[in-house]
Amino acid sequence: MNDSTTTSSTKSSTIPRTSRPGGLVARYRVDHKNPINHFLHVGVGWPMATVSVVLLPFRPLWSLVLLASAYAIMFFGHFVFERNIPTVLKEPATPFVIALSVIRNLWSGLVRLATPGRAR
Repeated sequence: MNDSTTTSSTKSSTIPRTSRPGGLVARYRVDHKNPINHFLHVGVGWPMATVSVVLLPFRPLWSLVLLASAYAIMFFGHFVFERNIPTVLKEPATPFVIALSVIRNLWSGLVRLATPGRAR
């Protein structure tokens, strides 16, 4: 067995495949360690995907092109910088779980800010 086989089997055994939200978030973090890939996702791809959803009722074709471009940029980050398979191809529910996790964290932060007298 060579080192790459050992490393990949060790990495996959560290974070088990699971449909539970915590497991998907953990797998996402393992698959997105390169800072350039992280920027391509958080700074470029996800904002483009968000805009495409907003545009959908008004400009469906633009929305489709924007969404496809966003995923192309994020896939590029995986293949070039991470050198791994995009998480969405391994666990198709991941984008929804990550979005839900972000929304929950934002909501809990807003509630903490809006609650007077609560320790921060």
